[in-house]
Amino acid sequence: MKLKSLQMVIAVVFFLITISPIARAQKYSITDLGPLAPTAINAWAQVVGNYNDQAYIWNFGRTRPLGTLAGGTFSWAAAINDLGVVTGTADGPGQIVSIDGGSNIECSDLIQPFIWTRQMRGLGTVGPASDDAVFFDGGCPFPFYGAAINDRGQVVGYTGYLPDDFSWGFSWTAAGGMTLFGSSFAPSFANGISNTGQIVGQTAIEGPPAAASWKNGIATDLGGLPGFFMSAANGVNDEGEIVGWSTNPSYIHAVIWPRSGAIRDLGTLSGDTESSATKINLFGIVIGSSGNTVVASTIPDNSPFDEGPLEVVGRPFVWSERSGMRDLNTLIPAGSGWVLDSVADINIWGQIVGSGTRNGQPHGFLLTPRRF
Repeated sequence: MKLKSLQMVIAVVFFLITISPIARAQKYSITDLGPLAPTAINAWAQVVGNYNDQAYIWNFGRTRPLGTLAGGTFSWAAAINDLGVVTGTADGPGQIVSIDGGSNIECSDLIQPFIWTRQMRGLGTVGPASDDAVFFDGGCPFPFYGAAINDRGQVVGYTGYLPDDFSWGFSWTAAGGMTLFGSSFAPSFANGISNTGQIVGQTAIEGPPAAASWKNGIATDLGGLPGFFMSAANGVNDEGEIVGWSTNPSYIHAVIWPRSGAIRDLGTLSGDTESSATKINLFGIVIGSSGNTVVASTIPDNSPFDEGPLEVVGRPFVWSERSGMRDLNTLIPAGSGWVLDSVADINIWGQIVGSGTRNGQPHGFLLTPRRF
């Protein structure tokens, strides 16, 4: 048996023996991550996040900065894979690689995706994707944001609004470099990628901006709930289950696209009108937010652009097939002093990271499923 397959078998057995009570108990212990604003967690409970315009990694109680690119002013961590490789966005020297036979441009300060192992490496950017996407008039001000990375080291993300007034998705591999994809009709975002190489996000294929999946270069329109106005996919697991949101003129709701069958509305927490699903783990546990406010998601403060994919602001939830949608604030120890505001990621063990306040002060948290 291959090592990776053996590791997966061990992981599944361990989960079923010791961790599976989360599907029915839904109770968590909480670890304080200090002022760090977490964005992602891997299977080894390594957490990445941001504080004061700098990317950090938290590893079993120790927090260390990831630094910046040479000459750069900020870094912003977005994701970490199970090998401990981090991606995100930073500014610093970089190259815009021409993909239409033109000259490459060297930039002294380029907002670009990065990968980090022991040090940070900028990935540069590319363009134009077509005659309608030429942006080499100076070029350097237009940013690319790293959003997700899988265990193969594939990085995906999206561009800021370029001079053609559109945002594009991108993918990067060490062997193939960077490629733009999406639609020139409306903004495109690549928000997540599985270990099988399935990319999810949003684009416009035959109608309004809608949730999309890309596999082997082929885009699939995922559609939305009946009568949907827009939709987007935020996360995907290795089983091909996808989560995100779908909206019409009246509401935006968290949804799941199963491997087979129709899209499913996950609803909202009691008293709320809006919701959005953020991530789903291998066992189908979904996290997200439920509330009454919809905003553009946060991107690096130093960026000249301030609008990313939409998200709901309110209360963080966890959803499972067995228990439905639950407010995470009701699943942590009473009297802890914590108010959980948002969730960012969930790993194979059901551990969840996010941001909130502890005794009124902003803190990051790590939730770990527990028996009772």
